[in-house]
Amino acid sequence: MIGRKEEQNILLKSQLNKESEFIAIIGRRRVGKTYLVEQFFGTDLSFQMSGQKDFTNKEHLKIFSDKLKTSFPDIKMPHKNTNWLNAMNNLIHSLKNQGGKNVVFIDELPWLSKPKSGFIAALAYFWNEWARKNGTILIVCGSAASWMLSNIIKEKGSLYNRITKVIKVQPFTLKETKDYFESKDIYFNTEQLISLYMVMGGIPHYLKEVEKGKSAVQNIQQICFSQNGLLKNEFGNLYDALFNNSNDHKLIIEALYTSKKGLTKLQIAAASKLKPNGAFYEKIEELTECGFLVELNDLSGKPKNNTFRLIDEYSLFYYNFIKGVKQTSEDYWYTIYETPKYHSWSGYAFENICFRHLDKIKTALKIDGIRTTASSFYSKSTEEDPGAQIDLLLDRADNCLNLIECKYYKSDFYLNKTEADKIKRRRAVFLNYSKTKKQILITLLSPSQLIMGKESLGLIDHAFSGDIFID
Repeated sequence: MIGRKEEQNILLKSQLNKESEFIAIIGRRRVGKTYLVEQFFGTDLSFQMSGQKDFTNKEHLKIFSDKLKTSFPDIKMPHKNTNWLNAMNNLIHSLKNQGGKNVVFIDELPWLSKPKSGFIAALAYFWNEWARKNGTILIVCGSAASWMLSNIIKEKGSLYNRITKVIKVQPFTLKETKDYFESKDIYFNTEQLISLYMVMGGIPHYLKEVEKGKSAVQNIQQICFSQNGLLKNEFGNLYDALFNNSNDHKLIIEALYTSKKGLTKLQIAAASKLKPNGAFYEKIEELTECGFLVELNDLSGKPKNNTFRLIDEYSLFYYNFIKGVKQTSEDYWYTIYETPKYHSWSGYAFENICFRHLDKIKTALKIDGIRTTASSFYSKSTEEDPGAQIDLLLDRADNCLNLIECKYYKSDFYLNKTEADKIKRRRAVFLNYSKTKKQILITLLSPSQLIMGKESLGLIDHAFSGDIFID
């Protein structure tokens, strides 16, 4: 299995633990939640069932009954599966005859829990009355993140405080993406790998569409713009599967994709024309929990001034290049590839990669053990002040602050006088605004190699290529 070391470690400890475990697994659509459980436990899964979208309660009970017969062919069930309480009693009866530690996996739980179905109450009965007393691992999973958060993880009713572990399955990192491709005998250099990641992120289901022998540009054209390309029509399915009443979530995403400096909660509400009430703040939290947004601390230390940034690669790409494009030619992406719009998007998308891989940046800077806070900086230009925007700041507990410039170039990046003067101006504006007494260290990041000339002397403290993300 590629990556998932931390997730596998949690599952292994649960398997070795004599106590029962009630594990909730959350993560966005297509990220590999089901694959993780099936690959880790394999034949050790005692019982497994998955909810089906738009199925009735009666149809789900029929599936449950069929799964029981398949999993326990020699056991006669004492009850008819006419309701979920009977179904769970049949499951208990079947598991009693099993040796070793029972592992029960209920996938796509939100689709099983129809209104008035009684499923959650019956699941709570299964856990409270039997599973928690008999060394059972009960795993529940679902792509509908808002439902899982509200009804399982933060639930105040029959399942209150019952979850013993929460596993958040994250997209692959760039290193894991590289390993995934190489497991399929597909080898990309750093620039090609980053180009693909900026479009589809580390979502395994998207990455499996990438074909050997094609460049990043060719693969993006095929996957995103061909008639049957997976990502051409994925956007609606993605948000509808994750969130209840997802229109407001989409409005928030749409408000953020045009803002390179990020927006506060109140600014998002104004831009999306949504009321800044409890429901709105809950949607911001859901999008952040699912990895679509990242919250950046404001230098003032006031949470209300924190900004949110759209960090989901596919969503950003969709709004920039797919939405509203009714028909594309076979060379559509090739024609976009060198336009100003492409360069504007790619700069922001590369910054997102840097935000996603802060641990790699800290390793390269040799500050793994130092507590840091990530933020960005923006000041509006005035007649007296030229203003400035800084991509990424790492505020360090050792009284230093890394001012990080993320430069997306497909060829080697040469720091000339013009670029050096821009960095000096940003540093001066930031120092004037922040009044910080910390040591400022300037770091350059680019996918390709960085060529440091005389202009970098005394200015640049660290310079790294994209190789730091995949080494």
